[in-house]
Amino acid sequence: MNRRLFLIPLTATAVYLLHSLFFATWIVDDAGISFVYARNLAAGHGLVSQPGLPPIEGYSNPLWVFLLAPAFLLRLFDPTVTPKILSLVLTAASFFLLDASLRRPGGPRAVSWLTLLLLAVNTSFVIWTCSGLENPLYVFLFCLLLWICVRERENSHKGWVPSSRFAVAAGLTAAGIALTRPEGIVFAVLYPLLSLTAAGTGVKGFRRLLPYTLAFGLPFAAYFAFRVLYFGDVVPNTYYAKGGMSLRDLLDVLTLEPARALKLLDLMRSLAGPAGAIVLILLSLATAYLIGKKRFRWEHGALLAFAALPAFAFLLLPDDWMAEYRMATPFFPFVYAYAALVAVTLGEAWLPTPERRRFPALLGGVAAVGLSLLLFTGRSIEFAFAPTIPFDDVAYYFGDRYNRYAEELGAQDASILLPDLGGILYASNLRVYDLAGLCDRTIAKTRGRDQQAFYDYVFGEAKPTFLRTYFGWSIVSQLERDPRFQRDYVPLVAFIEPEVRAKTGRNFASGEFVRREVAEKRPEVIRAIRKELEEDYRRELAIRLNRHREPGSGIKPGGAGPIPPPEIARKILAGEMPLP
Repeated sequence: MNRRLFLIPLTATAVYLLHSLFFATWIVDDAGISFVYARNLAAGHGLVSQPGLPPIEGYSNPLWVFLLAPAFLLRLFDPTVTPKILSLVLTAASFFLLDASLRRPGGPRAVSWLTLLLLAVNTSFVIWTCSGLENPLYVFLFCLLLWICVRERENSHKGWVPSSRFAVAAGLTAAGIALTRPEGIVFAVLYPLLSLTAAGTGVKGFRRLLPYTLAFGLPFAAYFAFRVLYFGDVVPNTYYAKGGMSLRDLLDVLTLEPARALKLLDLMRSLAGPAGAIVLILLSLATAYLIGKKRFRWEHGALLAFAALPAFAFLLLPDDWMAEYRMATPFFPFVYAYAALVAVTLGEAWLPTPERRRFPALLGGVAAVGLSLLLFTGRSIEFAFAPTIPFDDVAYYFGDRYNRYAEELGAQDASILLPDLGGILYASNLRVYDLAGLCDRTIAKTRGRDQQAFYDYVFGEAKPTFLRTYFGWSIVSQLERDPRFQRDYVPLVAFIEPEVRAKTGRNFASGEFVRREVAEKRPEVIRAIRKELEEDYRRELAIRLNRHREPGSGIKPGGAGPIPPPEIARKILAGEMPLP
């Protein structure tokens, strides 16, 4: 076995591992939802957010949930270590598959070197493949599908028509993609598109579509039937909570409506910073040039298709509030690979001899990786200092701490309503109501649609012991419009956020609240809780001032509210002004 074949993916994996150490202890809170469903499944409670509750499909990544469940069954699951190890294994496997797909017998290894090194230093790719979410599995399945298509193409070049095993493998892989993310069903067209162009459009080429369709359709249809029978719905509950793609969205993307065009440019900026638009133009011109010169080969088309469809899905999806392009993860491997292959092809066209190409290729590769390091190092450091809502923070602040609050207040059968769900579901002894609606069918279908029904559910049926709302959730929930909010709840810590006032025209309070009858039983405990939460806010205020964060740049769990302008923040810390 030629050990040199493993040099590129091993080197890239080592760089990726070093980069991921920036985020070694971070898992995003949303990942906790998948952990909890996997834990309850392994424990025999079914696919539920909490034991004893009715089944609601509050996740959108069933294959990832099923993959995590055995770790719970074997009692090997740690909410940080296990997903990190699994992510590293899947990412390394993706690198090996990409290298094998990009390698040409006797050809240059520049495409593979450049692609994998750029991936390993890309902030967005590394963050979301080690976040605890399904992204590394998603990328692995894409890379596996490309490898299958390439192997089939190579076999067709050997003079024989590949057997149906390639079609079956591709179908199962495409089904895995569709069961890892809801938009994954879009990518079912990749194999038929590339397979037919690899083997011709004759009868033998079309015959392979039948085993592919069966291999894709059977597992996908089986899960769809399971969803209808088990959850009683044709779409996951996350569709109602987050919204989904519509015909209008499709038309906007196809016509590149201005907002979608700006979103595409933003995606390109994620790769090349301010030069993102230039990169897009150069790639478009280079593609047209290769087509015109008849140098655009099947492998160019394959990589372009694998890059274009994830970009298309990213443009279709609703805007994601999380930083660093979470929904675009499968786009990065293939856009890098396509750009690298185009550059190498142009080099072969303009510099016919390998000797003349060697130095420009080395110079270009070093420049691309070096500039990427300059671009991504700051982004990675910034994210590491202030990551998207950490699972551990939510588990402590709203799981462990509110378990203690409920005990100190003597609250029987206590419950809590809040939008940050993963960590608290994992750690809480309380009945958890999901203000975001992912794991709550009623909230998902009423909040913002039938607001009175939403209020009746929250204040008339659920009646949570504790309640937390902030920023966007204060805007969409507007709990104070219902008189029962002020009648039944008193603040533990509350804030008036300028952004909420600007959006709603009202001073809807953000913060943490407790039911009045619970607070009145033990006022001394309430005073201690309020003091603890206010100290948290002051501590977070001081940290953010030291980091020179922008006002309103984020809200940490645990009572830390909106960050006011620096001059006001300093007066609050000095005791010259009360909390906002």
